[in-house]
Amino acid sequence: MKYLITAAAGMLCLQLTFAQQYKKRTPEEKARFYTDEMVKELDLDSVTSGRVYLINLGVSMQFDSLYSTKPEKDDARKGAIAIYKKRDAELRNILSTQQFLMFDDIQREKREKKKLEKEQKEKAERGE
Repeated sequence: MKYLITAAAGMLCLQLTFAQQYKKRTPEEKARFYTDEMVKELDLDSVTSGRVYLINLGVSMQFDSLYSTKPEKDDARKGAIAIYKKRDAELRNILSTQQFLMFDDIQREKREKKKLEKEQKEKAERGE
């Protein structure tokens, strides 16, 4: 019985160790991930999803280029905003109005959730 518990604990530790290793994804993998998400959320057809993939691939490559230079926080923020504005303009041209509004709502919800999590984390760090 001790052997089983020890083996299970060892496997758990091993799994946690491998889970902590970060694997940097390629721009193609990131673009495929975001496109798949958008296909599910926005019910995109195959033609539109192909065009969305190309936009997401460009965005992923731009972000990799932006962050490879290790910019200051403010510069990174400005660069990201510019990339997102260009992406949104391109998506507006290929998505229907309803799909784009849905996409915009989803992005807003994600930003608000991230902001809330950040505020909660800061409160916890201050001990509130």
